[in-house]
Amino acid sequence: MWLNRLMWTAYQAYHLRGQCQIPFKSLDAIKRTQARRVQSMVSHAYRTVPYYRETMDRLNLIPSDFLCAEDLAKLPLLERDQLQRDPEYFVSTAEPLNRYLMLRSGGSTGTPCTVYHDTAALFQNAAHGERERSIIATLVGRSLGYRETVIGARLSTAQEVQELCLKRAFFPPGIRIRRQYLYLLDPPEKIIPQLNEFQPDVIHSTFGSYLEILFPFLYNTGGPFHRPKVITFSSTGLSDSVRRLISQTFGIPVLSTYQAVEAFKIGFECRKGLGLHLNIDLYPVRIININGETVCAGESGDVVVSNLVNRATVLLNYRLGDIACMQQDPCPCGRSLPLLSFPQGRSDDLIHLASGQIVHPQFVRLIFTNEDEIWQYQIVQESTTHFRVAVVAAKSCNCPETRGRLLAKFASIFGLDTKVDISFIDFIDRTAGKFRTVISMYQRSQ
Repeated sequence: MWLNRLMWTAYQAYHLRGQCQIPFKSLDAIKRTQARRVQSMVSHAYRTVPYYRETMDRLNLIPSDFLCAEDLAKLPLLERDQLQRDPEYFVSTAEPLNRYLMLRSGGSTGTPCTVYHDTAALFQNAAHGERERSIIATLVGRSLGYRETVIGARLSTAQEVQELCLKRAFFPPGIRIRRQYLYLLDPPEKIIPQLNEFQPDVIHSTFGSYLEILFPFLYNTGGPFHRPKVITFSSTGLSDSVRRLISQTFGIPVLSTYQAVEAFKIGFECRKGLGLHLNIDLYPVRIININGETVCAGESGDVVVSNLVNRATVLLNYRLGDIACMQQDPCPCGRSLPLLSFPQGRSDDLIHLASGQIVHPQFVRLIFTNEDEIWQYQIVQESTTHFRVAVVAAKSCNCPETRGRLLAKFASIFGLDTKVDISFIDFIDRTAGKFRTVISMYQRSQ
């Protein structure tokens, strides 16, 4: 065990080298690295992943047909529901399944799914984070040993990954970032005293929309609050008005990151605030129209990503579920990584309770996270005590039993007087790739 930890410590140290400089390399050099990763990943996928071997054989494709990221479009567009319905079909057989870390998405797309990650990819991910951490370190004033509060799910992806890395490698206390994990379903009244006690240099919200609850509360109450040096957020977006409130009224810089359970370090925002720098050597991105064709820079469409890092669940040419566009001009910050606009759409409504409390939509999404036979869902809040729920379920699903479980979960969270109408349907309409899992008609009527 000691030798194994020493090996992973050396592995991470090796991958940490030069990460801060990679975004400033020439675009040609970055694309050469990208091409090598494409060739390696496609070869790995063909050898060890059932989906790619069968698909490429059916299309008369071989690994040598894939020389660069543009060639990944030769593969069929991979949809989220395919991954959701048969996750092991996309998992490499190079290692036993129990050697991989299994992570479950938070369900912000209405289709929660399972993704497996190999240990090497997890350590590489920690190293790749140096690209954005170098910006954060400048704002904090130091790169090592600072304090960071992560506001997320009870056991967030970030927490699971960190715990695995801490178990398998050595991280001296003075070097590693000291992290505090808080629960985003807790109200601001509970979160704020914990922040004040820990006094973080950085606050990171895994759902940017939680900041829509926290900072208006701070502004309206005027209570004591330890101000961090920087705030970062990912997943669901942050409105321009609340972002201005944080940056101008509270005087705290705000930076966003672009990541998902399917692809950890897709992009990050620099201080110029013009968009997200894409780590295209790790996660090539293309934007497609309704016909699946790649569009020109400046034109909005669906985000399609390929993960060239994770060798457990292999995802190439995968529709992520976001809408964005590639920026035409380079960023004046000097980084060569191309810019993506901030993703549009898929921003769920906040939930208003009869008590007057406002809670994050993840509060209700958690009801569905571990329901393996529910493929898709959508919740509409009609009033503070009335919800309508549409569910797309597997054919094998026992609908009466599932309905009973869902009703019990709603009652345990929102109270016994909550009325919930549950409909099992064949599909849920989507418009131009945008999809919202939680819609509050009550909020819109106010």
